[in-house]
Parts: sequence; C-alpha cells; structure tokens
Amino acid sequence: MRARPSGLVAFDLDGTLLRGPTVCEVLATPVGRVRETREFEAASTQLEVAAGRVAMARWYRDVPMPTLLSSLESARWAPGVAPGVELLRRNGIEVAIASITWRFAVRWFAEQLGVQWYLGTDLLEDGAVAHVWPEDKGRWLRTVASELLVPAERVAAVGDSRGDVDLLRAASLRVFVGLALPTELANVQHYPHESIEVVAKRIVDAWAA
Repeated sequence: MRARPSGLVAFDLDGTLLRGPTVCEVLATPVGRVRETREFEAASTQLEVAAGRVAMARWYRDVPMPTLLSSLESARWAPGVAPGVELLRRNGIEVAIASITWRFAVRWFAEQLGVQWYLGTDLLEDGAVAHVWPEDKGRWLRTVASELLVPAERVAAVGDSRGDVDLLRAASLRVFVGLALPTELANVQHYPHESIEVVAKRIVDAWAA
C-alpha cells in the first residue's frame, strides 16, 4: 500500500513542462495542419476554441494513434523536468499534470514521467470531444488533493499563463514560470522560464522550512 503523499504539485503542460511548440502544434505536423492549428490557438472565445477542437478531432480521425503519439517525441521539454519530478518524488510529493490540451497526449507525457494523475480534453471513440477548460483545472486539483488526503497547505501548482489562474488559486504554494504575471493572482513566486528542477527544489525547501 502506498504511503500518503507529503504534498501534491500540479504542473501545467504547454509552456510549463514543455517549452516551444504547443502539443496541438506538434500533433498538427503529421496531418499537415500547423497553420490552421495556430489560428485556432489564437481564438479568444470558448466557442471558437471548441470549434477548433472539433476540427482537430476530424483531422486526427484518419491518422493512426501510434503516428500521432510518435509525433509527440519531437516536443521540447522544459529544462530539468525529469530531475525535478524525481526530486519531488524522493521527498514523498505526488506529481500531477493539469492541461486543457488533448488527454491522449497528456497521458503520453505523464507516462514518460511516471505520473499517475493527469487532466486533459478527451477525444472520445465516436469522435466527440469532452472539453476541459481553464476553470476546470482548479476544481480538478482540489479533487485530486482530497482523494490523496493531502491538506490544502501542502498543495502547490506551477503554471505559465492566464489560463492557469484557477489552477494556481487552488494551491497554497503558487509558482508562475511565464513572463507576464497575471495581475489577479496574489502570493505567487515568479520565476520566469525557470528550470523545473529549480522550481521543484524551491517547493521542497519551502515545505521543509
């Protein structure tokens, strides 16, 4: 039986654990849809984003899943991801990934890191899309913390954009690695483009103090 974690850290994926092209841009390469994907990712409303996801789901339909997954190997990890996750684990801290991108891709990245808990938009077998939105991240993190019996003061979150505001608000220890810190966030440690290993060490040190 696994011991109860001493803490929980949830990381955003695009821009946080990954740097450079987004997951959707990487997945667009084998289907020849990079330009259209970038246009969808510039959408400003939820309705536009939802329409973009439905279009992407149609593109993926005729591509074997192994081909889509193999494209993810070209994604660029942030510096220090593997040692950072290992450092957290050595200190008994559970790691989770909270993303709004495709769940099948989030699962692939989670598996590379041995992460059990992950959130993402689901592409169902019938081609329908079960959407995940930025505001879902915070609720999901609270649910995971409750299931793991991790107290609120031992929950941390790491993000890089305005889409991570609700995720960060759900944590007592908040780390932002993007350049432009959202003004609506308070009590945030801001480390622009910092190595994940350094972020992990600062979380461990903060909880050890």
